[in-house]
Amino acid sequence: MTFQPQRTALRTTLILGGAVALAKALVTVPLMSRYGWHRDELYFLQGAKHPALGYVDFPPVTAWVGWVIHPIFGDSLIALRATGLVAAGVTIVLVAVIARELGGGRASQFGAAAGWALTPFVLGSGSLFHPTWFDALAWVGFLTIAVRLVVRREPRLWLPLGIVAGIGFEAKYTILFLVAALAAGLVTAPDRQQLLTRGPWLGLAGAFVVAAPNLAWQVQHGWPSVHFFSSQSSKTASDTPPLAYVAEQVLFLGAMFVVAVIGVIWLWRRPLLRALACIPVATMLIVLLERGRGYYPIPADALPIAAGAIALEAWVSRRRQLLVGILVALQLLAAVAVGQVVLPIRSTSSMVSSGIWKNSYYKDEIGWPELASATARAWRSLTPAERQDGVVLTANYGEAGAIAHFGPVLGLPTPLSGHLSWQYWRPRRLPQRFALTIGFDSRDLAMLCSRSRRLATIDNRWHLDNEERGRTIDACMLRRPLGVLWKPLIARDDL
Repeated sequence: MTFQPQRTALRTTLILGGAVALAKALVTVPLMSRYGWHRDELYFLQGAKHPALGYVDFPPVTAWVGWVIHPIFGDSLIALRATGLVAAGVTIVLVAVIARELGGGRASQFGAAAGWALTPFVLGSGSLFHPTWFDALAWVGFLTIAVRLVVRREPRLWLPLGIVAGIGFEAKYTILFLVAALAAGLVTAPDRQQLLTRGPWLGLAGAFVVAAPNLAWQVQHGWPSVHFFSSQSSKTASDTPPLAYVAEQVLFLGAMFVVAVIGVIWLWRRPLLRALACIPVATMLIVLLERGRGYYPIPADALPIAAGAIALEAWVSRRRQLLVGILVALQLLAAVAVGQVVLPIRSTSSMVSSGIWKNSYYKDEIGWPELASATARAWRSLTPAERQDGVVLTANYGEAGAIAHFGPVLGLPTPLSGHLSWQYWRPRRLPQRFALTIGFDSRDLAMLCSRSRRLATIDNRWHLDNEERGRTIDACMLRRPLGVLWKPLIARDDL
């Protein structure tokens, strides 16, 4: 027994989804360079300049994307952010395709694509170069194949499903949650016997082949990502308790949260689609148990949003237009109200004065040129002997990325840092006994330096109270050669 809905022409679906994606892009493009570089973007830019099979806190796809972009566009913030915009645009089209696979007509396909595009989660694409968007593309691509596998019962799709899962693993490790949720859903399926066929094993093999290079890098470097995620989970658990976790999902989806709930019910009422109904629910619960952030499982909601759009299309035909109209109005309201937190609509001065930065990632886009300028002034104030035998040593990856990007034109040397993947981007020998340190607190300086003197306190032109403001720039005479201190006191895999 199969689920055999009537489907529109695929070309029509692609046009509908593409039109929505284009409209989303037209809204985003004028805002893509506002506020400036985020600390993570500066980090990923350096990752692109140090291509590897793995990195401490993120898989290699983001750096590889940057590696492809950099020779063509150089250090272009817009070009890097455009890759996230394109990835999100493809997810918009795929949501329409999912609605088509589930039997939705033109109205539900367009509604699913538009609803997904108007979620604050998707609205934020293009305003940050980040693994989130490549991860979302992998998730929605995985779901598209999974839906077709369940609906059409095509065993040949197991291998491409596994390959997409492997690519997703190389984008962000959280796709493992989605794979686990699909497995849990298939256990409940009427024809669960398909799990005993060779198809799932082919899929696992394909995923492993794609993920193997990164796994080999992890083994070679002592599994640094495991150490990192342990520290990240502890921080996330304190930052995002269960109620905040659910609230974040509602905020990132807006009224589409209700549509997703409707979609889960719609899928569950069709026995042959119950495996699909389990996916978003199981993913949400798994991420909650793993103490992840509220936005991690959001891409899984692309599936129930598509199903919910089909249910709403049927409701409209049954003269329940008022309810549908209310949901549309609420989603537009959410897009405007919450959208300014993820899309840089306001000017920099308005963003700062309004306090929006307190609830967004914008605060990490402010102050990097000022930090580089303050570092350059401190560097020039050193004696020639100190500069000759010295290095610029930063406490975290954001500071290191800022100096690497803004520092060369100011006469600064290439910075060093032991934070996360920066610990590997250093000369083999480190004989230096002097360092201009950035961002280290008094306790760290006491361990590293036989003597130190403060040269500057970090600030930004807006006096915005972000992570860097108030940290210090110090001249440090190291207790021992830098190479001796590196592993025990400087290199670290935690946040």
